[in-house]
Amino acid sequence: MPALTSVFIIDPPDRLDPPTDTSLALMRESLNRGHRVFFCTLSDLRLEKSELWARVRGVRFVRGRDLFETEEGFDFALDGSDILHMRKDPPVDEAYIHATYLLDRLSPDVLQVNPSRALRNHCEKLIPCHFPDLMPETVVARDPDVLAAFLKRMEQMVVKPLEDCSGHGIINLARDEPELFARLGKATAGGERYVQGQEYLPGITEGDKRILLLGGEILGWLRRIPAAGDFRSNINAGGRSAACELSESDRAICARIGPWLVREGIHLAGVDIVGEKILEVNITSPSCLMEMNELMETRLEDRILDYLEALRLR
Repeated sequence: MPALTSVFIIDPPDRLDPPTDTSLALMRESLNRGHRVFFCTLSDLRLEKSELWARVRGVRFVRGRDLFETEEGFDFALDGSDILHMRKDPPVDEAYIHATYLLDRLSPDVLQVNPSRALRNHCEKLIPCHFPDLMPETVVARDPDVLAAFLKRMEQMVVKPLEDCSGHGIINLARDEPELFARLGKATAGGERYVQGQEYLPGITEGDKRILLLGGEILGWLRRIPAAGDFRSNINAGGRSAACELSESDRAICARIGPWLVREGIHLAGVDIVGEKILEVNITSPSCLMEMNELMETRLEDRILDYLEALRLR
């Protein structure tokens, strides 16, 4: 197999959590297969005369260190890459959206994981809208009165910012919340920011299931369990991972979502399920691969690289 060039767009390395970071696992396996591996951040991207460039740095791993060491940076035309991994964590803010416009300029010969168009067109928390019967009762608004009216019907709701991840900014509100409008005002930035109000699912006390899909097919899974006194199951919010089995319902949900992901060109996605409902579909930087590897005694990065190499060399 000819050597491939893989470029990872990530957060600054000092923000990564090496023991759990999926990007690092993919980098390691890419290097193991003889790929040339480089990384950059959003600030390293630039467009000149319709050609997309980045200031990239080589990656190498040294025994005894979880985080890679970097080589000297150089300017690289990203059309020269074979696989581009866009794995910058949310928030999906103005800079993120502008980066997707730049990535649109890439040659179709570059395999984007996941494609800029899909990242821009689909909000992770709203992808379940394509499957309304699988979505909890939901309202999206920036008017606190609308959200309060929804809460009156639901008795309890979870409010989530649309653009963020890892449990950041998520709050749980009861109908009798004494500071309701103050908290809704803060969540919506005084009515200037759209948020998602969603019915509280009691099953979340037992955690949610994170299921990774690759090419529309189930790759791996685990249960994420909230920390004591919290309702957020996100690992970065203090939740812990545990082994679990997939139910027939879980598999049926993934069988419905998979073809949609394929149609949208989304190669790798993380589906979050509570009971028989989808909370969101993570496509920006799907995670939990390392935790799944440990719990399932596998190496899911092998299967991901097999899949990407087959697509790139088709």
